[in-house]
Amino acid sequence: MFRYIKLKNYKSLVDFEADFTGKRNEPKKFVLIYGENGIGKSNLASSFLTLYDIIQTRLSMVDKTMFLEKLAEDKMAEDNFGILRGFLNNNFIDIKSIINTCKTVNSDGNMMLEFGFRYKGKNGYYRIETDDEQIVSEKLDFVLNKNQAEYFNITNNSMRIKESIFTDAAYYKEFKNTVKQYWGKHSLLAILYYETKEKAKNYVKNRIIPNFYDLISMFNEVSLYVNNTLRNKKGILTVKHKLLGMIESGIIKSKEKGELLKMESFVDNFFTRTYSDIKRAYYKTEEKDGKISYQLHFEKLIYGKIRDIDFRVESAGTQHLLRVLPYMLTAVEKGTVIVDEFDSGIHDILINNVLECLYPSINGQIILTTHNTYLLESEEFPKDSIYVFGVDADANKRLVPITDLEDRVHPNLNIRKRYLNGTYQGVPMPMDVDFEDLVEELKCGTGTP
Repeated sequence: MFRYIKLKNYKSLVDFEADFTGKRNEPKKFVLIYGENGIGKSNLASSFLTLYDIIQTRLSMVDKTMFLEKLAEDKMAEDNFGILRGFLNNNFIDIKSIINTCKTVNSDGNMMLEFGFRYKGKNGYYRIETDDEQIVSEKLDFVLNKNQAEYFNITNNSMRIKESIFTDAAYYKEFKNTVKQYWGKHSLLAILYYETKEKAKNYVKNRIIPNFYDLISMFNEVSLYVNNTLRNKKGILTVKHKLLGMIESGIIKSKEKGELLKMESFVDNFFTRTYSDIKRAYYKTEEKDGKISYQLHFEKLIYGKIRDIDFRVESAGTQHLLRVLPYMLTAVEKGTVIVDEFDSGIHDILINNVLECLYPSINGQIILTTHNTYLLESEEFPKDSIYVFGVDADANKRLVPITDLEDRVHPNLNIRKRYLNGTYQGVPMPMDVDFEDLVEELKCGTGTP
């Protein structure tokens, strides 16, 4: 679970921090983030995706090399170079591309990301800094033998990796040499994560202390549904139930039919309770050669008749709700979840009902960005879980709970009305637009060919 985040020269967040802790310095299990369009909500959400990408670079680059070697043997690749280049850019991540995508435009300083976290009841933080080309510093602090300790602290000029986080002296020396070889182009976390995948099963796990191994897993298992650089949604989902990652359609082994029936019952239960016109949700299946292909369908009441509807032709809002459903379950099952534009295309009242039902069951942490102002009136959510992006006269941005903006939030205070009136900022304040003048600009403007 995340306690706080600090960002410098990260996209539109040049000097930014947000505190997600509540009473007794515990991370809040539920955070709603409001703000006008373009203020930085999606950039904040994408910073967690950047943390995930930073851990993937070493493994990603090895996979890219293998992919390119296979392409070299395929003459058809030459005819599809443009498509393949886009595929490579979207599926293989390196530090240079992360910097190019994420570092604030025309910024002179370094980019820095720091994440404060809580794990197994103990606090720690991870910080990484880059210049325009590579990583220049990286540090992890967490509990070691009941005391706060520096696990590692690396810069261009020095490398400190605590030997006591390793249980095998020979592997400690081997790993340090590996870090010397690859660090800068890859983070230490990325190098260690690759080691866990490249070595024999449990080889690395048996040579470092459990806390260190588990921290790598914790960072890598944050579930994310955010905008990527192409403005498409990118989902990273960590679920205990395998098929939830293929909730709409997929192909499974015939022996997994029982799991598919469980998921069908779950989806049917959710949608028949959520939509009055959906009478049944089920999977249309086809079994062949020991495999089952399946596609979600609804039986809906339309003009007095039950009709079978392929989920692929459902509304964008209904499709979005299905895609974020596994993320809500992940938060229930103690996972950490970040979802950008959670309410996209979904009716305000429906979102309000779903989140009010979800809130009491959250055992992990879920951080959502939203424009749904009806949630502000809910009595289910603590007011200190509602955060608003604001900006001052110099365009400095801050994100704070509304409880920091009021001396006292009285139960009868209309938070929604005050938000919409601009009391907490976070809402657009546009000037009037004369559309007839705009048309005249097109007809008689001063532009030249």
